[in-house]
Amino acid sequence: MQSLEKRVGPFVGVLFILILIYNSFVFLEFLNPFIHFDIQSNKPNYTRTLGFEHIYVINLDYRIDRYKKMKVLGNFLDLDFDIIKAVSKYDSEALSRLNRSDLNVGAKAYYLSHYLTYELIAENEYENALILEDAVDIELNITDIMTEVHRYLPDDWDILYLGHCADTQSQYFETDLTVHVLHKTGVPRCTHGYAVSAKGVKKLLEKLDIDNPQYHIDQDLPSLIHQNEIISYSVFPHIIQFKGVSDLSDVSPGTLGETYHLMNSTLRFLGYNTNIYY
Repeated sequence: MQSLEKRVGPFVGVLFILILIYNSFVFLEFLNPFIHFDIQSNKPNYTRTLGFEHIYVINLDYRIDRYKKMKVLGNFLDLDFDIIKAVSKYDSEALSRLNRSDLNVGAKAYYLSHYLTYELIAENEYENALILEDAVDIELNITDIMTEVHRYLPDDWDILYLGHCADTQSQYFETDLTVHVLHKTGVPRCTHGYAVSAKGVKKLLEKLDIDNPQYHIDQDLPSLIHQNEIISYSVFPHIIQFKGVSDLSDVSPGTLGETYHLMNSTLRFLGYNTNIYY
């Protein structure tokens, strides 16, 4: 009997330790249901934020229709969107920060909305975050696509565009990706869907002249990329895009260059007419 206890004792001890480890993961997920842990790697797996640590959606508070539409998208795709208030072109107090700039009030509000989001990412010490504007449509299987993209995304990235307007200078970046591929970004336009790493945020906060910007934010970003100040990649075909060919964002006043259709539109799947301006 004693020899049996000696043989079983170590097994019970190991089993007890394994149960404690498992319960610790369950407890952590209870504290934050949007973070799941891969037991094999002991690393957080941000399944509800497309592999990024956070997703911000920039929304003008009077565009309740777009707020609701982003809620529909997030709920259907099981994504956790942190919808934050964009700077309005009517907010003279906020825009006073850019009084030296000759940009029009719409462009100033656009610039400041994105810059404040960079500050939020830095303040929260996120390793990276995805930034969306509220006028977007999203690829139906974006979670699967991004799971694959993260396996091949180089560690040196500062910005990753999930969608942008015309970029005639991008270069194919060879990986083992299946349907979607990575490009080394050239001169992308628009800011409706892109991720920024902590390293990238630090660079942007240092290099962008928020007190006196001379150009739109979606001109300053490609300028930094073109000058090799920022390391940027893009997913192609795009997996985030303006909701319709005529559906320009209120956050970013206007767009430059050609836009691209999604392969499988979530909004179209849900019955929305993606050619109508919502």
